[in-house]
Amino acid sequence: MPNALILGASRGLGLGLAGELTRRGWQVTGTVRREADRAALEAAGASTALADITDPKSIAALDVRDLDLLFVNAGISEPDGFETIGLEAIGHLFMTNAVAPVRAALALLDRVKPDGMVAFMSSRMGSVSLTAQDNKAMYRASKAALNSLTRAKVASFGNRPVLSFHPGWVETDMGGKGADLDVATSVTGIADVIEERRQIPGSAFLDYSGAVLAW
Repeated sequence: MPNALILGASRGLGLGLAGELTRRGWQVTGTVRREADRAALEAAGASTALADITDPKSIAALDVRDLDLLFVNAGISEPDGFETIGLEAIGHLFMTNAVAPVRAALALLDRVKPDGMVAFMSSRMGSVSLTAQDNKAMYRASKAALNSLTRAKVASFGNRPVLSFHPGWVETDMGGKGADLDVATSVTGIADVIEERRQIPGSAFLDYSGAVLAW
């Protein structure tokens, strides 16, 4: 039974992925930030743990080991427009979306098997090459920073698969109504890609269908 830890699994894509991997026979632990968020994750068949991606002590305290998959699913949306967002909000955005996810993955790397996979929930909006719109500029920049840090630190992950995922435009609290995909379609695709690429070391930026994206 493969073993997975999902950082950020209280709702949306993280919760959906926890349920999908559990249905496929994985043993899944998901993190939540509040006691009240445990119930939905437990109902999906996963174990739960309290942790905050921006709190290194809570990450270090996680009781997990021998992971086949460490999936970092952490992110917040841009709080205000580019012209008005303040310094504190910018710091929180970049810490949550870029710096803390990579730091957490590195802090937990000794809990991941030598051939285990490390994955990050990124976004096509983080692709510098594919950016052609002027919406959510700071969010785009934070996800581009996540991709850049992941690439910069890829050697630190050893001979492991290190994947950055674009989940598609999904109808979640962040994606909003009218999105192209529901959660089930996105996480089913992501789980398929995880299982297909578990034995393929190296870094890649992929969408939920496995298509390669430009960094």
